Amino acid sequence: MNPRNRMFVGLLVAVAALAACGFVHDQNIDGPYRLVAIDVDEQMGVCYSIKDACVGRIGETLFAVGHDTSYIVAARHPSNNRNVTEFFYLIRFLDGPTTDPSASVRGPFDAGQFDVERARLRLPSMDITIARLR
Repeated sequence: MNPRNRMFVGLLVAVAALAACGFVHDQNIDGPYRLVAIDVDEQMGVCYSIKDACVGRIGETLFAVGHDTSYIVAARHPSNNRNVTEFFYLIRFLDGPTTDPSASVRGPFDAGQFDVERARLRLPSMDITIARLR
């Protein structure tokens, strides 16, 4: 194999290897916030993207999220237990790359408590839904 072909094959192998290291789900929510699952969909959560890392904010198993300029909202089945639904919101102006999530994330709430918070704070609707996790 000539050097040019060898380099091309090496590049293809490197690209394939890098692609295999990605998340099974990686979706931008807004700004630095992403909806990601590392190995399986049931790990779906919200993280804060920093360079080559994504720091967890709201853990698994998220099935719905939404956002506006002030908040990120999320609904999850904790540990993929579909008999339980919990709700969270994240206050964006309290969050940052090195912020402990406990400073910016509120919850878990049940549906009734979350409805009270939604009305009080005018929280956004959840416009991204992962149907297979609902």
